Amino acid sequence: MPLSRRRLLQLSAVAAGAAAIGAGTADAAEEPDWAALRRKLHGALLRRNDAGYEEIRPPFNLLYDDRYPPAIARCADADDVRKCVEFAAEKKIKFAARSGGHSYVAYSTPGDGLVADLKLMNRVEVRRNGTAVIGAGTRLIDVYHALAAQGRALPGGTCGSVGIAGLALGGGIGVLMRKYGLTCDHLDSAKVVTPRDLRLRSVDPGSDLGWALTGGGGGNFGVTTEFTFRTVPAPPRVTVFVVHFPEGSGADVCGAWQDWVTAAPREFWSNISVLGGPRPAAGVPGCLLGGAQQARDLIADLERRAGVKGTVSGFQETDYLGAMDFWSGDLGRRRFMAASRVLATKADPAALSALVTGDTKVALEVNPLDAAVSDVRPTDTAFAHRGVFGDVQVYLTADPGVDRETAKRVVNDVQARLAEFATGGAYVNYLNDDQKDWPTAYYGVNLRTLRAVAAKYDPSGVLAFEQGLSPRPV
Repeated sequence: MPLSRRRLLQLSAVAAGAAAIGAGTADAAEEPDWAALRRKLHGALLRRNDAGYEEIRPPFNLLYDDRYPPAIARCADADDVRKCVEFAAEKKIKFAARSGGHSYVAYSTPGDGLVADLKLMNRVEVRRNGTAVIGAGTRLIDVYHALAAQGRALPGGTCGSVGIAGLALGGGIGVLMRKYGLTCDHLDSAKVVTPRDLRLRSVDPGSDLGWALTGGGGGNFGVTTEFTFRTVPAPPRVTVFVVHFPEGSGADVCGAWQDWVTAAPREFWSNISVLGGPRPAAGVPGCLLGGAQQARDLIADLERRAGVKGTVSGFQETDYLGAMDFWSGDLGRRRFMAASRVLATKADPAALSALVTGDTKVALEVNPLDAAVSDVRPTDTAFAHRGVFGDVQVYLTADPGVDRETAKRVVNDVQARLAEFATGGAYVNYLNDDQKDWPTAYYGVNLRTLRAVAAKYDPSGVLAFEQGLSPRPV
């Protein structure tokens, strides 16, 4: 989840601070025997009129709040997951597993299928060897708190309510990635229920299935119930801040930022939001594994390069947990539309700024994919976007009066113009359901291999969905 315009504004006030697990198969010809499934589960099975249904039903994106799954299973363990997959396969009904529920286009909340909600599977165990065993339904904020209590850290995203499964299965970009790489780069092993034989498999990235989990997207291959990650020592000093640049400076700051961030030490991360409007502005957050004076020097260097003075908010020297809490922001639901494109090299800043010049609330968020992220070859993990400059997310904060189709048109228009000078790739955790070239955009050189893995472990397409890799049922 990006550091959105809304979050930038929230952080300004301080100074005055995914996934996508979706799936599906053919519609059932008759109503499934939900009572039979309910009797088999250790957790609850909730129907639309049941108490508690509305508390867990809504997707994160308010623009898709019209999704009402006929049944949501609150899976208590991996056996509940296996029973749900088996039921969906037998009844030939649409199926989705859901970790945090942050699928941008609500693939993890199908309105016509069974949802296996994994939020009860939320344990975090830190072992003596530094690995962490994390249940697939654990929120990032809870991961960070549990790890910090043991002096450990894991690179991950900036929205605390995102589920670990959606983040990691799509790659996992975040504020520690220039130093430590993506979340998926730290995967040691995982437990997965596969539709082919309804087994709970233990896999590692050395196997075909384990490799597919390192960025092959949520909702594909099987339902991951547990992850084991290699962690790193929690950084003792972390300095965080956001620099807000005035209207009209978007292009100048963006051009300076591209050179500045790539020249910065790996211990430093930053992205840039070019904020749309008649005269685009810019917001530049920063996260340094180091002290306050070095951070101030970095800010001064950016201002010198851009020739523009910014206003700093939220500046603080803290520790790992303090930094992750800072970036987590508001955990509430949001109303937005998004898409993305990958930049092979630095972009023309004037061209980027022109995309969001006018009467618009679209922002462009550019995240670098250099340093430790690009130390890994594109085929070493399923996440193929290595050796590139970065990713541009097109993000629209939708006002209550903006409907879903209007929001799509606005975002897709910007993305289409962005694609004229981007590589064509896109980040799978920034799903867009109108992405026509989604297979090659999300998976690049790894597409053929990933499709083969999906066909091997889900030959009947139990997990198939609109932008899924499993074979579509006939």
